[in-house]
Formats: sequence, structure tokens, C-alpha cells
Amino acid sequence: MKKIFLTIFILLLPFAIFSAAIEIKFATVAPEGSTWMNVMQELNDSIVEKTNGAVKFKFYPGGVSGDENDVLRKMDINQLHAAGFTSQGLGEVVKEVRILNVPLLIKNDEEVDYVLSKMSPYFEKQFDKKGYVVLGWPEVGFAYVFSKKKIDSIESFKKIKMWIWGEDVLVNTLFRNIGVVPIPLSLIDVMQSLQTGMIEGVYGSPLSAISMQWQTMVKYMLDMKIAYVPGGVLIKKNMWNKIPEKYRPVILEESKKAFDKLTQLSRKENKESLDALKKSGVVFTVINNEQDIKTFEEISNKTANELIGKYYSKDILDEIYKHLSDIRSKSKKGK
Repeated sequence: MKKIFLTIFILLLPFAIFSAAIEIKFATVAPEGSTWMNVMQELNDSIVEKTNGAVKFKFYPGGVSGDENDVLRKMDINQLHAAGFTSQGLGEVVKEVRILNVPLLIKNDEEVDYVLSKMSPYFEKQFDKKGYVVLGWPEVGFAYVFSKKKIDSIESFKKIKMWIWGEDVLVNTLFRNIGVVPIPLSLIDVMQSLQTGMIEGVYGSPLSAISMQWQTMVKYMLDMKIAYVPGGVLIKKNMWNKIPEKYRPVILEESKKAFDKLTQLSRKENKESLDALKKSGVVFTVINNEQDIKTFEEISNKTANELIGKYYSKDILDEIYKHLSDIRSKSKKGK
């Protein structure tokens, strides 16, 4: 009898091995219970259902896997397989994607959607060459400047001790052109540095300012969309290729739906966060001086041109300008 059971076990063992679910280890800075993680759980449930349990995610939320560079290193050695990134992390893989980050270049959601519809296929090919598959483009939103001191002119901006995320060349180029000498710090050091006065200004989306609790340490927000901050979800191609081919289209389809939904929710929450910031006592300031407004546009163009060769080619920048010109013309005609 024991021999019979042993024979059956040996015969069934290969089926048990091959039927084991493919587990995709996924890292994100989004905390458990956040909108981001709620949508990711929905996506996981959908993928488990659509693949009959053959594929599933295992999440590492709340930044437990480290910052974006840490996550990329762990993906390189297959400790992690997929992750959500801001433009900074995406730019570590494909520098050209940082063109979406150029200050004062993309000005509203309509322009974002149009430019991404035109440029995402190109970016996705570049990620593919680097060994990654793009599952979607859930955005962070537009970045604003939050500060302890009032900013209502270029001169007042220059006096702020601004934080910069690490050695970010793009943001550093912008600040240098404004006349600001930024203080480089990791994201996790920002709150303490605001408390000690080491820095007086930070930048990020309204939602991120609240989630990081920066609004408790600042008094002002410059009511100007300084830059668009894209996001993206990447999976390593070596893990992607382990997924049975028949399931890949449905995973891409479900991912696109989930991350499109996440973008819409992010936009809604960023708008709600602006209201929440006002209610919390943060004062919104504006730059009214026409010469300063003109100077900011000149700084944007100068920064974009200085980054040619560092992040992207002139051809790519010209293509972005063309897409923006097209959508702005369409918008004017529609009014």
C-alpha cells in the first residue's frame, strides 16, 4: 500500500510543481490602506481570477524595500520583480522619460494625456531594450513648492533653503537657473530637516505633501504647477517571460485599466488635497509680476535646452514641443 501511495505521489509531483502560481514580488512606497494599494489589491484579485490562479502579486508596501535606487538594485538581482516608480526611478532606467519632468513644460491634464498617448509607445520600447516591461503609467501629479517663508517672486524664491531629492540633475539645473542653491537629501530625511530648519522648502504633489505630513511644517504653497511628475510600473522581462504567453495580454489589459483608474483617482485626490491644505492653514501665494512670469518661462526653456544630451536628444524635445503645440491649438479651436 505504501508503495502505491509513493508511486501516486511521484506521478503527481510534476503537476504540483508546474501548477504552482507564479508570484511576482512587487515593491511600492505606497502604504497599506492607501488608494494606490487598494487598486493594486483589486488588480491582483483580477489577475488571479483571469489566470485561474496561475499568476499573483506579493506586495512589499510602505517603502520597506528601500528607496527607488534600492528597489532597482534588488530587481537586478531578482529579489524583487516589479515595482511602482516616480519619474526619478524611471529615469534611472531610461533617462529620456525625464523629459516629461521638464519644469513648466506640460501645464495641465489634457496635455499630459495627449503627450503620453503619443510618446508612451516610444518610451516602452526603450524600457524593453533595458530589460523591463511597462505595465502602466499611473501618475504622481503636478509638483508644487511648499515653504516656510513666502514665495511670491523670483527674488523671494532665491532666499529659500530648498531641498533636492538626492543628486537630481534635472531639478538641480532648474534651481541653479532660478538662483537657488539646493540642499540634497534623501526623501526619508526631509521631515526631520524641515523640523530642524536645515531646509525651508520642498516640492511635490499636494497629495504627497499631506501623506508625508510636510504641511505641518510649512506655511506657504506657491500656486504654480512647477512640473509634471509621471509614474510608471515596471516588471523585469526575465520574470515577464516566465508568465505563460496566453496570460500576458490579459495581464497587460487588466494593468492598463487599473493604472488608468489610479491616475484618475490621483487627480481627484490631488484636487481634494489642495482644499485640505487651505483648510489646514497653508497660505497659497502667486507670482503676479509680469517680468517674473516671463522669466520663469525663459528659465523653463533654458533648463530644457541645457538637459539636451544629459537626458534626451534635441529631436525628442522638438517632438514634445510639437505635440504640445498640436494639443494647445486643438484646445483653442474647441473654445
